[in-house]
Amino acid sequence: MEMVDFFLIFQIVVENVRLGIQSSPVITGVNPAFNQLLGYTTDEITGKSVKTLFFSAGDTRKFHRAIVEKVLTHRVIGGLDINLKTRQGEKFPVHLSISPIYHGNSVNQEIVCIARDTAQTESFERALMESEERFRQMADMTGEWLWEQDPSGQYIYSSAAVTNILGYSPEEVIGKNYSELFTESSRLKFSVEIERKKIGRFFNLLNQYRHRDGHVISTESTGVPILDRNGVLIKWRGVDRDITERRRVEEEIRKAHVKLAVAHHEMKIARRIQESLLPSGPLIVPGVRVEGYCLPADQVGGDYFDYFCRDNGTVDVVIADVSGHAVGPALFMVETRSALRTQTQMISEPGETLFLMNRFLYHDLSQSDHFITMFYLQYNCATRKIRYSNAGHNPPLLMRRGSDSCQTMDAEGLVLGVKDVVCFDQKEQTLEPGDLVFLYTDGLTEAQGPDGEFFGTGRLCRLLSDHSHLSADQLMDVCVAELKSFRKTDTFTDDLTMVVLNVTDEVLD
Repeated sequence: MEMVDFFLIFQIVVENVRLGIQSSPVITGVNPAFNQLLGYTTDEITGKSVKTLFFSAGDTRKFHRAIVEKVLTHRVIGGLDINLKTRQGEKFPVHLSISPIYHGNSVNQEIVCIARDTAQTESFERALMESEERFRQMADMTGEWLWEQDPSGQYIYSSAAVTNILGYSPEEVIGKNYSELFTESSRLKFSVEIERKKIGRFFNLLNQYRHRDGHVISTESTGVPILDRNGVLIKWRGVDRDITERRRVEEEIRKAHVKLAVAHHEMKIARRIQESLLPSGPLIVPGVRVEGYCLPADQVGGDYFDYFCRDNGTVDVVIADVSGHAVGPALFMVETRSALRTQTQMISEPGETLFLMNRFLYHDLSQSDHFITMFYLQYNCATRKIRYSNAGHNPPLLMRRGSDSCQTMDAEGLVLGVKDVVCFDQKEQTLEPGDLVFLYTDGLTEAQGPDGEFFGTGRLCRLLSDHSHLSADQLMDVCVAELKSFRKTDTFTDDLTMVVLNVTDEVLD
């Protein structure tokens, strides 16, 4: 909104004024704004009486009194509010300033009147107030803290958001120096920057404030210096955005990344441990061939298998699964293997072996909230008798030569590490050349497809029936391929471990 000043140059007779005679000033000049606002042309108005054209009776007296009291004493009149009349006779409120012009002892005294449209001034001030009110409302509605500081850093304005962010009311903040609200670290940082004269316009500067109740609030501060025409700092204007929650989440994410990196490192260690414990190749002796396979998943578990031949022609086979993932289960695999290998120096049957293993591992397992499932079998190559015991593991499947169905090889027994003393059931069967025993962990049968369906024992039995003529390594490759097809992915969430025992026609000398 533009306010246009116009001026009148009045001519009055000074002597008449001094005598108190209310002479009416004569107009000797006007500017174009006068013509525009009041509707008169310059020719129409020049030489005419001010009283005749413009002033009401009351305003004429007010105007004359102002001239008598102020002008003749060489005092400028500022702020005389009167009404002029337009050519159409309408009232036109103005704010009038009157200045005399002296020409020696001349009796014709000139006066310059500068009038400002009061309506426009009021409209401008009202618009300014409305704009300021809108700014205050926007500042109060936003969650960001808007502020202004004087050149010394004292707050001269604060939006209501400071209450939600720092716990102070705007009135409590005004008059405080920003350093009073900072934490010690932010205060020192700013003091260093000021000494280096690096503080100017800043954007998303990380600050830390002390909340009214004492806890730390993190913000991003953006601010600009307000300068006068000479480049002198008038004040600072800025905004602080509360990023405390964002910083907390970022810290949680950072910790999660660190934790994940540690977990990945542990997985690598666990995988190396696991690979170092497993047999490097198949066991082949007259009358039997044993071969195992372990495909580590992304999360390495505690799958373990082993096989070895005793001096009396007995082959021992074990498959186990330690609960949990990473290094902990891998270390239990080491302990389990060590205990089992110790048993090879002793004459013991599967049930007795599991009994001793449970006693040996119980304390460590119970203290760590881990447990172990294990299936243990012994095959006598001379008699072709197989004896086995189970400690809560998935029961192996027996595929007889020429049969199209599987038998489950199960025996009663509790998982290792639950009770101190556990007796394990032991069973015995006689095998024939061409028979196949398939041992596995739950990474095979409990694997799930995209629709949540389990691979299951039934599907595994059909797979063995269709491919029992294959060699052990070929059979296990078929199982892996079938499982990947079932899951529609090449990755697994659990280790996949299998051991195949084939009875052959060879006899022990």
